[in-house]
Amino acid sequence: MRVKRSVAAAGALILSLSVAPRVLADPTAEDRAAADVLFREGRAFVKQGSYALGCSKLLASQKLDPMAGTLLALADCYELDGATASAWATFNDAEATARKAGDGRRSKEAGRRAGLLEPQLSRLVIEVAPEARVEGIEVRRNARPLDAAMFGSAIPVDPGEHTIEAAAPGKKAWSTKVVVEPKPGQKTVRVPLLEDAPAPGRAARAPVATSAAPPASSWSAQRTVGLVLGGVSLAGIAVGAVFGLETLSKMSEARNQHGCTNDDPPRCDAEGVKLHQDANTTANISNVAFAAGGAALVTGLVVFLTAPSSDAVPSTVLEVRLEPPARAVAAGLSLRGSF
Repeated sequence: MRVKRSVAAAGALILSLSVAPRVLADPTAEDRAAADVLFREGRAFVKQGSYALGCSKLLASQKLDPMAGTLLALADCYELDGATASAWATFNDAEATARKAGDGRRSKEAGRRAGLLEPQLSRLVIEVAPEARVEGIEVRRNARPLDAAMFGSAIPVDPGEHTIEAAAPGKKAWSTKVVVEPKPGQKTVRVPLLEDAPAPGRAARAPVATSAAPPASSWSAQRTVGLVLGGVSLAGIAVGAVFGLETLSKMSEARNQHGCTNDDPPRCDAEGVKLHQDANTTANISNVAFAAGGAALVTGLVVFLTAPSSDAVPSTVLEVRLEPPARAVAAGLSLRGSF
């Protein structure tokens, strides 16, 4: 590629011209010393292929002690790093700086490199239609404001991703991203007519709270109580089933192993009598648990199905108490609630 061949051919020339005459007398001796160190470090990084770091060193050197030779080295670094627009602009700066300082050799070299690079530039066109140019509109490329005179012009840019943003008073902000390929040509981005932003007063309005009550919910507290009663009913039924099975087991053992029957109780031995009595106790507990579970189930269904869709001010008191029998002869379930 012609540009790459020119880069290689000009490398030796740039190195030979690295000690350039200073175009400004402002830098101090310390500034010049620091600039010299940064220049050498920058050129070393460029030779190693660390272009981003090398360019940053050379740019810092140029800021401390502006020199046409440093500008040439910086432009060369930009080109090697693929930042063609930055390289082209820096070659042009170097040409003007050297020409102003009367340095014909550097001026000619910088102009030659800029001329070789210009046909290879990637360009970006940002169009803003007249109807989209509302009062106060500001368009930015990579966070930097663009002058309205640049709208519609094919501006050289470095290849890569660019962010285009537009904003105006009373309008919704707009942004897009565009990827510019590293090859000659141009891409176009069109800024649309910005949409109106909602009025601040409308967005700021909110309901005024009149009490500390929690907001209404489609799931009311009464329904929650209904579910709790349903859970209690399941527990009661489970308890009844457990004690019912135990009752059957004790009666079977008393009948089969100790000769106890309902028709002839005297045949029971002492152990059989005790098993028979225990069976009566567990049967009572089972009956009470089943009854309590059934009652809780019916109550829970009624509470759940009659609940309103929401409770403006939930106020629920629920007390559930399962009372085991004091002497294993009875059990009770107590429920109390208000809505």
